[in-house]
Amino acid sequence: MEKHPCPFGGYLKCDNPDCEYRYSLSEVLHLCSDIIDKIAQGDCSQRIDLRVDRYAVQRLINSINKLAEEVGSTVDLTHELAVGICEHFDVLRRLQEGDFSARATEDSPLEIVRMLGALINKQKEAFLGYIDEIRRQNEEIIKISEQLNTILSAINIAVIISDEDMTVEFVNPEFEKLTGYSREEIVGKVKWTDFIPEDMLSKMMEYHRLRRISLSSVPAQYESKFRNKRGEIKNILLNVAMIPYTKKSIASIIDITERKRINEQIIHSQKMEALGVLSGRIVHEFNNILTGITGFSGLLYNKIEDPKLKKYVEKIMDAGEKARDLAKRLLLFSRKEEIGELQEINLNSYFIKFSDFVRPIIGRDIEFKLNIPEKGIFYKIDPAHLEVILMNLITNARDAMPEGGQLTIGLKELSLGLEYSYAHPLVKPGDYIVFCVTDTGIGMDEETKNRIFEPFFTTKPRDKGTGLGLSTVYGLVKQYDGHIHVYSEPGKGTTFKVYLPVNKKKKSAINTEALKGKETILVVDDDEHARGFITSFLKEYGYNVYEAKNGTEAFEIFGKYKDEIAVSVVDLVLPEISGIEVMKQIKTLNPQAKVIIMSGHPVEIKDIDFVEKTLSPEEFLMKIRNTIGKKD
Repeated sequence: MEKHPCPFGGYLKCDNPDCEYRYSLSEVLHLCSDIIDKIAQGDCSQRIDLRVDRYAVQRLINSINKLAEEVGSTVDLTHELAVGICEHFDVLRRLQEGDFSARATEDSPLEIVRMLGALINKQKEAFLGYIDEIRRQNEEIIKISEQLNTILSAINIAVIISDEDMTVEFVNPEFEKLTGYSREEIVGKVKWTDFIPEDMLSKMMEYHRLRRISLSSVPAQYESKFRNKRGEIKNILLNVAMIPYTKKSIASIIDITERKRINEQIIHSQKMEALGVLSGRIVHEFNNILTGITGFSGLLYNKIEDPKLKKYVEKIMDAGEKARDLAKRLLLFSRKEEIGELQEINLNSYFIKFSDFVRPIIGRDIEFKLNIPEKGIFYKIDPAHLEVILMNLITNARDAMPEGGQLTIGLKELSLGLEYSYAHPLVKPGDYIVFCVTDTGIGMDEETKNRIFEPFFTTKPRDKGTGLGLSTVYGLVKQYDGHIHVYSEPGKGTTFKVYLPVNKKKKSAINTEALKGKETILVVDDDEHARGFITSFLKEYGYNVYEAKNGTEAFEIFGKYKDEIAVSVVDLVLPEISGIEVMKQIKTLNPQAKVIIMSGHPVEIKDIDFVEKTLSPEEFLMKIRNTIGKKD
């Protein structure tokens, strides 16, 4: 080792405090080792402030100080990076939790941290844009869904949606009315197959399966049957479709039970009309033949002297008379026989006398009841025809109770409105005399009921009935423009109701010029056909017309044109708000407003102007003119 030029013996033995070589090499190395150890532990704040001439030692000291500085910078950089990343992760966490107010810092001294913050903020803004778009689309979907639900709930057609496994997923209020079940009892709890009778189930299930394979392989519309909560079987018309992109099907259901019944009525009436025409033609030809038989047999009777031969001719003549009687009864059915002299009969007195006559005929084992009103009912009719009708109905009732029972005859006056006419299209609205014959006998099934008025149809043994009794009744009732209904079930008896229209006097002529006007009229009616008809003839007579299909529209129109509208014609029965309530609201807007309540059938409403829809246009207009001209 080279000797150090220290006058005090060099750095190994120097005691001079001012000597820069006073430390030993081991102490310097030890100091360097401590500093390195602290740097290793993360403390980069320490430095070695010694200046030595020995190059290697000083280089070591400088290297350690530089290392401390570099490591300190690296630690600071790492800390800054760690803090920035932690802050960014915290922002990401808050964003994930839904706190979109969080924002990453972009002012870090580290470029990578600044870039990462800017990227996070940019992605957040893009994500918020996506969320806003999704929210907007979701709101739009909700609106569309609500609109569809409202439409499906508002339409007067039952709607049902079912899944592939036939579980019901949606029903509208009309479906609830059709079935008698509530939505809570149906949705997610039953299958649509629970509403279908067994005789239709296999076909509809096959349609359900094939529809999911190929829509064209099954009909989109078809008739079927339906069972409601009360166990009643309804005839329905189904329209079924698949909901796109799903295995779900949607079906609209229309109850056509009443429509089929009305169609059957019309078909039955047409059949009876055809039978009547055929019977009339047959009787015409039959009478021509009978004329020859009875005429020549009469001549033959007068020419024959042999008593034995005379008896044979008498039998021919008797058979001819029976055939003539049969032809006469067929003429009654075909309505070809002219009505005799009409008499105005007090039906109350007639029925009382007639009941005394029939009591012995029906037998003691049958209890007889007569229900007639105290007020006298008069009707113009041929008494012989009335007797034929009653005797045939009573005879049938007696024969239907071989072991006894109860027979009731009733009489009353009745007014049939448009509602009844809708259900019975062959019956005109108006006033009727109604009498009924009711028994508690064996009753009839549907097939028998559909044929009882046909000539020669009978359920009695061959020697106990000709099958012309009820057909004669049918023909006589039709002669007076009436109609006859039968209500019967096996084991529950039968009721025949005969409706005879009241003979009304001819009305005096109305001056049509006096009915014309230029005033403005508000017509409020939810029935499109009735509203359109009233509007049409009002316009023909010069009136200006505003139309409203419900109370809400009526209020809007009247509020806008209340000073212009001379009179409001409001239907009694309206959806949501009744006609009476509409009238009250109109009176609130204008206490001097004139309102006429109209209805399809007569009603008694005190202190209110009322008119029937069934009146002629002239009578309707007369009521309007009188109301307009009335002083308050």
